[in-house]
Amino acid sequence: MEQSANRAVIEDYYRAMGQGDFDHVVSLHAPDLVCWMSGRSLVSGRFQGRTELYAHMGEHVLGPLVTGTEPYVKDSRIALVDGDFVVGLLRGGLPSKSGGRYDQFYLQLFRLQDRLIVEIVEIFDTVMVETALMGHELATPRRWPALPFDLGAPATSSRSRNSTRELASALGEALVADEPKRVAGLLSENALVRMIGTTPCSGRWNSIEPVYEVLAGGMQDVRTVCADDNAACQLMRSARPSYDQQFGIVLGVDGDKISELTIFLDTVEAERAVFDNPVIDPSKSVMPRFDVGKAFKS
Repeated sequence: MEQSANRAVIEDYYRAMGQGDFDHVVSLHAPDLVCWMSGRSLVSGRFQGRTELYAHMGEHVLGPLVTGTEPYVKDSRIALVDGDFVVGLLRGGLPSKSGGRYDQFYLQLFRLQDRLIVEIVEIFDTVMVETALMGHELATPRRWPALPFDLGAPATSSRSRNSTRELASALGEALVADEPKRVAGLLSENALVRMIGTTPCSGRWNSIEPVYEVLAGGMQDVRTVCADDNAACQLMRSARPSYDQQFGIVLGVDGDKISELTIFLDTVEAERAVFDNPVIDPSKSVMPRFDVGKAFKS
């Protein structure tokens, strides 16, 4: 019963976001909300308090955008529900006042208590933040991939929640060991791999091989935060020296294989450390740093 209620809260959240009813959106959060925003930009870090969070985002996210011309939310779906946790995927965007567009994809992990959102981890395309909101550029500009990232469709076939967790654990172990063939062996024959952004690894692929460059070097602090019969959500960080990367991964399952792997990460850090293509003079966070290892620990 509580799971259904928590799902309904997040459905209401996405409805209100789509209608631009931000007063109602704010009311769905606990006053002492904790929100972890990915990256190291001006809109990144650990935010405390719903009023403080939305004031900051109103100024630095909506402020540079042209509002009132179209809905911000373009698409959303709930990927899974597990007790106090709901995982959502969101596509949002508006024209920028400086020209161009802010078109963003979000992974949102919500923890709820008494039907209020008390903690969020949000991972998104940080290059899009820098270029469209902050007016900063990559050393070498990128184009959208031939097959760009999308929200996909929910997985529909599994044996049980426990089997989903077992697959997630096996994936985490293979990534920790830095064994791409072992990762590939967990995927179904027609698996779809998605990664946000415009990096050389971004977009939609039918193999883990094209995206493994950003995953290589091993992982640490791997956690399966939540899972249901059809999907699981993991947080982790790279173990590679000089690669300060943190990931959110949603895996969908089909029987005893992973049918979809959706990867969210700090694209600014991927461009800098993996592709030697830094953002020129990037913005800096004014909050305590984003840290997947500290989220959902209270």
